[in-house]
Amino acid sequence: MPTKADKKKRIAEAIESVTFEYEQYSKNAAKKLPPLEIDNNDALEKLLEVVLLRESLSQRTAAKAPASVKLRASLADMILLNDDFDRKQISANATAEVES
Repeated sequence: MPTKADKKKRIAEAIESVTFEYEQYSKNAAKKLPPLEIDNNDALEKLLEVVLLRESLSQRTAAKAPASVKLRASLADMILLNDDFDRKQISANATAEVES
């Protein structure tokens, strides 16, 4: 069972990851992204939709969007953590059960 300290550490890691990936994507994007609002799931979901739409459009046109796999994963992870769902902890628990 994760402690509060574990949860805080995990959230801090996720914030660092999503911030880094957002900045990397933004450097290479032709259009600015919506602002990054870490604590607002609606804003994170909208940002994720924007990134997905850009990638979809770039596959159909000559204009290429920057790679977004890491940004999408980071955004999804942050959204889930904001909803108190830690996919990494669940995965670790499942692995521990299988090993025992």
